[in-house]
Amino acid sequence: MNPPRSVRFGCTDHGRWTCVAARAHCCGFTQQSGQADGRKRMSQGELAPRGPRTMVFHKDVDQARVGPERYDLALALRELAQRPGVTLNRYAVRVSWDRSTLSRFLSGALVPPAEFVEQLIDDGDRETGAELTRATRELVRKLHRTALRATSPEAADLQDLRDKLTVADQESRHLQRETRLLREMVRNAHEQLDEQQGRLRQLEHAGAADRLIHRAELDQYSADFESLKADRDSLQETLTRLTAELGEAERRAQEAEARCTVLEQQLEAAETWAEERETEEQASMSVDLGNAPAAMTTNGGVSFHLGITTEQGAYLSRTLDKQVPVPLTELELRKLTPRPGILQLVRRRAGEPDERMHVGKADRSLPQRLDATRRKILGRKNISPEEIYFTYAYIEDDMSFVAPERLVIKHLVDELGVELPWNFNGFSNKDTGRSRDRTVLKPEHFDMIHPIDLDWSLGREGHRQISTQSDFINYIKLRLPYDFRGQLNPEYSEMEFFDDAAGSLTADSAFRLLALNLGGGWQISALKGRVILYEENVRYPNAIRYYRGKDVQDA
Repeated sequence: MNPPRSVRFGCTDHGRWTCVAARAHCCGFTQQSGQADGRKRMSQGELAPRGPRTMVFHKDVDQARVGPERYDLALALRELAQRPGVTLNRYAVRVSWDRSTLSRFLSGALVPPAEFVEQLIDDGDRETGAELTRATRELVRKLHRTALRATSPEAADLQDLRDKLTVADQESRHLQRETRLLREMVRNAHEQLDEQQGRLRQLEHAGAADRLIHRAELDQYSADFESLKADRDSLQETLTRLTAELGEAERRAQEAEARCTVLEQQLEAAETWAEERETEEQASMSVDLGNAPAAMTTNGGVSFHLGITTEQGAYLSRTLDKQVPVPLTELELRKLTPRPGILQLVRRRAGEPDERMHVGKADRSLPQRLDATRRKILGRKNISPEEIYFTYAYIEDDMSFVAPERLVIKHLVDELGVELPWNFNGFSNKDTGRSRDRTVLKPEHFDMIHPIDLDWSLGREGHRQISTQSDFINYIKLRLPYDFRGQLNPEYSEMEFFDDAAGSLTADSAFRLLALNLGGGWQISALKGRVILYEENVRYPNAIRYYRGKDVQDA
């Protein structure tokens, strides 16, 4: 085994490793080579409680194979993995990652996404009843970002932008809460000041009358009057101070929101560039094909072990074609194992031959990816999920290195002349935000052929108990199969929601109701592929319908 590096990892018995980096960091103690015997072990900084190691790893982390950055991260993750107190198999069924992928994360073969690292920490916090210290959490994040950058600088740049946006969003939300609190304090101060002014006026009138009737009590009225004036002046000073603080808080909140907007735009541009580059690579990729290994049948699906050398695209394509296509339904998806793999979508219509529509991959879970595909088709015109079937194959190797779906695409397009329309018409595109709202879509784009259905039913009752505008927006988002993007300003989000709709709602009637509540300053724009909500008055090239207050216009 390789000796501990500067990140301060030590070795326990039976070839299993324990991370002491975080406790060294948290305790202010730096371990150097040869200082293991004198190491301080303080419970404050330990990642995992002492005792038997619940999650057993049968292979050591090979530093020479994975490199120093992934080596350090893997050891830290192994220590964190002890905190939930379950075996690797048990943990795999709790999360959306299969056991094989988890094993690769914990051996350094793969660098996990940031959300896995955060989930592992949170699961450990919940099971142990004790949160990691902030310094420890930051150290683990730093190890992850370092390993990610060593593996994929482009992915690391994207994660850096996500990290910055997370911090900016947290600051923005904090300042918005502070602004709401100060706004409430200013309102209360105004009410108290008005009340004091009223009492002073009453006392002035009473004092004037007393001069004529009971001069003996004039001194008492004067004392009360001066006391009220002092209270009034103090309230006025408080109101002036709070108003100034509110103005400053609103300014800072606007600046924080502006930073979020800039970071969102940068992240959207970077993600769009990455997606476009991947699409170009799919169309132009050339692979040195090797011999096809044997396939294994697993739970009704076919599982391949491709290894470092890639599989023949033709062999994979034939394997997918030999399977009986399965309906794209929730029932069928529940039968699948949450493992990485590739998928092929087939459209089946009465009286017409089956048509291959799309070949894609699932880096984590085939059923999750297929369910996202099913939801993408729901709520669209000119197509029904009942027409879509799928075949699939599990993949045992790192999808980012092997890219088996590209092999299949290349074979189908170049060798067989198959069109695969959904691979090249924006079907897999994510909502990249404001940067693409004004893009003029080509006639063959998926959203142009299959625009969203505004008559989609949101189901029966459920909106009657909603009290705020923000709650109603969340209600719509949860029930729509397509994207509804937009965020209200704080003063609007908590406004009372008035519901005069009878019975269940469609998407169209829900947007009409929301527009009425928000008033004419806000615009709901139903585009071909999504719906957006902003405080604006803008026309979009791919719009279907606009909602502004009582005004509803078809594009």
